[in-house]
Amino acid sequence: MKNHRYQMSLPLLISAAVSAALPGIATAQLEEVIVTSERREASVQDVPIAVSAFGEELVEQLQIDDTLDLIHVVPNLFGGNNTGLGTANMYYLRAQGNDESIATFDPPVGTYVDDVYITRQNINNVTLFDVERIEVLRGPQGTLYGRNTTGGALSVIMKKPGESFGGFIEAGAGKYGRTAVRGSVDIPVSDNFLTKISGYWVEDDGYLENRRDGKDYNDAELSGVRAAMRWLISDSMTWDLAVDGGTTEFANIHGFVDDDDRYTTSGLPAGLPDGSNKAEYGNEVQTFNVTSNLSWDAWGGTANFILGNRQIDHDFLLNFPFNEALPDFFVIDNIGEHDMFSAELKWSGDIMDGRAFLQTGVYYMDEENTTDFRDYLDGAFLGVPVAPSTLWFNIADRVMENTTESFAVYAQADIKVGENGTLTLGVRYTDEEKEVGFTGTVNSADMVAAGIPLVQTEDEFTPRIAYAHRFSDNLMMYASATNGFKSGGWNARGSSSTALQAFGPETIWSYELGMRGDWMDGRLRTNITMFYSDLEDLQTTSATPDGQFLTTNAGGLEVPGIEAEITALPTDNWNIFASMGWQNAEYKDLPGGCVVPNANLAAYDANCNVAEPKRSPHQTYTLGTSADFGLGGFTITPNIMFRYIGAQYPGTRSLGYNQSVTLMNAGVKVTMPNDRWELNVECKNCGDKVYNQSILFTPYFNLPQTYMATIKYRFGG
Repeated sequence: MKNHRYQMSLPLLISAAVSAALPGIATAQLEEVIVTSERREASVQDVPIAVSAFGEELVEQLQIDDTLDLIHVVPNLFGGNNTGLGTANMYYLRAQGNDESIATFDPPVGTYVDDVYITRQNINNVTLFDVERIEVLRGPQGTLYGRNTTGGALSVIMKKPGESFGGFIEAGAGKYGRTAVRGSVDIPVSDNFLTKISGYWVEDDGYLENRRDGKDYNDAELSGVRAAMRWLISDSMTWDLAVDGGTTEFANIHGFVDDDDRYTTSGLPAGLPDGSNKAEYGNEVQTFNVTSNLSWDAWGGTANFILGNRQIDHDFLLNFPFNEALPDFFVIDNIGEHDMFSAELKWSGDIMDGRAFLQTGVYYMDEENTTDFRDYLDGAFLGVPVAPSTLWFNIADRVMENTTESFAVYAQADIKVGENGTLTLGVRYTDEEKEVGFTGTVNSADMVAAGIPLVQTEDEFTPRIAYAHRFSDNLMMYASATNGFKSGGWNARGSSSTALQAFGPETIWSYELGMRGDWMDGRLRTNITMFYSDLEDLQTTSATPDGQFLTTNAGGLEVPGIEAEITALPTDNWNIFASMGWQNAEYKDLPGGCVVPNANLAAYDANCNVAEPKRSPHQTYTLGTSADFGLGGFTITPNIMFRYIGAQYPGTRSLGYNQSVTLMNAGVKVTMPNDRWELNVECKNCGDKVYNQSILFTPYFNLPQTYMATIKYRFGG
């Protein structure tokens, strides 16, 4: 019998119908899903938090090629590439997110790879090529995961080196001239020294036609390699070390839509006429990362010493249109260097004679950023006299240096209450200091003269309390209250010193009531969470017609909602899954002083009416199915998935209304009799649906229809 790993979901509205069809049909059971959402291994059915988990098999089945693809499968998650930057993702989870990637802003939905935080949003679109599991945790995660996870956390767990020689190689081709190669090999040097080497290379020709020069843009070139080591030093000590690096070239240049064609009329690819551009046209990010985790038995439990070092070089020269007649209205020319170091010492183990489990530790992070960037506006639009050889007016030329130093201590205990209850008590104390400095047309001296602080410090306690009760082997329910915060920053996009205003931290309390149930002899799994989020001093960004980008503490945000994730096996070879999310985000406690026509306050529309929070559709649904069929020794596995996204506004001030849309992904996999060879044909956005993911003067659309055929060969043990 073939084992199935299905970790997704099925809405309540179809669970009754599935239940009626189940008796006597299936003998297979849904496998236990092990997660580390509480930074220790546990069944997803036992953890008192809302988490979506996707193992290797499901990652492939749901066509999750990078972390952006999670927006198609997670309830109440919306997102897309940042305007201009295909390497950066804006995630809005339970209505909380950030669409600004400059280094004085921190994303409220954090991204982690092997427990190490990715500080910069400009490289959080992680290419997935040798992944064991992905977990999406609802926020805040302020006790164990720490800084800035007011909205939640995306946690990517990479595969560890295997104990026997083996691996895979995969190659494919698809639409827009896309070609891809991925591979991984486990090479055990000895019984206690294991190694793994993985890599990928992806390239395509681009889907955006430039009707001025006839070339295609928004092309991609991605490459990376990872070397991992696992040293079993003794029965009580293990050292995991990974080194990886890569280059990602992918721009998200705005395109207009003409029937099914996407096009631009930009003239910027030829470069800035005055020759002053520092970066090449497009968007490129180079990364180098080192992750180390040394674990050993200590004091009756397990100690972990986790080190992370990330180096990011980010260069881009990109244009942003005002309309089709002014396709190069606004231009950013950027070179950035971003370095982060983190260290964490953690201990976990049983206490109180086994009646409680404790996790406690200390965390330190130091980040240094240098960003050299210029902003240009169309001279004709501004009415500024310019030389005949110049099309744009340089409105700002500056170098920004900013640092963050963060220190935290934390503890969380899971205490048994009676035979079936568990009380979770946790708290984290964070002390954080941020500093910024500018030289150039905007500078630190003028900021000080305007009363703008160059240093911000923040210290916060973020507690968590939860109670989980297991009513039977198949049913657990929990209630929780969790606090989190995200520190402040500066409006670094401002084109004058007085526009570089500071904004303060945001804080949140989130309350959840959840149910985790397995039914029908393990063939039906229902995970349901009701939540209410109460956020104060929401940090959100808006753009003004003159090219200013203003981030403010827009007021409060309250979000009640419900999420359901359910999976069923009607037969041994048939899986049905879906997810359902409903939320009703509303602003509250708004600042006064709105003046018509409003172009600055993000929580009001142009007429000073309270706006709809952006990128917060009331409903998100995913419904899909897959099945295995035997044919002459071959296994054929078709799959299809639909994603419904409710109507929403992708911009602040109720700009860019987006009607609801339903997307479809589909594919079929053919596995050879010896399970060594595998052919996979799939499409994403098969119906080529178009919707607005963002708006900056004009709308930015989702990715178009793509299709891909790949062949994979597995070798070794």
